[in-house]
Amino acid sequence: MSANVVPPAPNPPLPNLPCPGCGANLLADGFYNSCTETTRVHEDNHTYIVRDHLYIDHEEETLETMEHECDLKAYCQGCNTLLPWTLYRIRELDGVALSEAPAAIAKLLAEIQGDSHSAIA
Repeated sequence: MSANVVPPAPNPPLPNLPCPGCGANLLADGFYNSCTETTRVHEDNHTYIVRDHLYIDHEEETLETMEHECDLKAYCQGCNTLLPWTLYRIRELDGVALSEAPAAIAKLLAEIQGDSHSAIA
């Protein structure tokens, strides 16, 4: 029994969105943001007695997110530098075709080059 098994093609490398601070590829090395979240926790309470004293303890489980708000500031995972793009601006790359990624990244980079030219003028 002979089967011609073709191995899956390897994924292409991630496009490069360089951190202006350290040059790390933000898409490969990561970036982060903070979020504020309100959660609801279910607590099961139980009562017990130890040496003539009453104790009430609880166990927490079943976290339910009530509110979740992401901060707009994004930071480089490598150097912890505040990035010049908001979180949502970077996340606009989500779902972009690989063939269109270089143009989308060039647009982001042009935004910060435009800012530096404005500061000089």
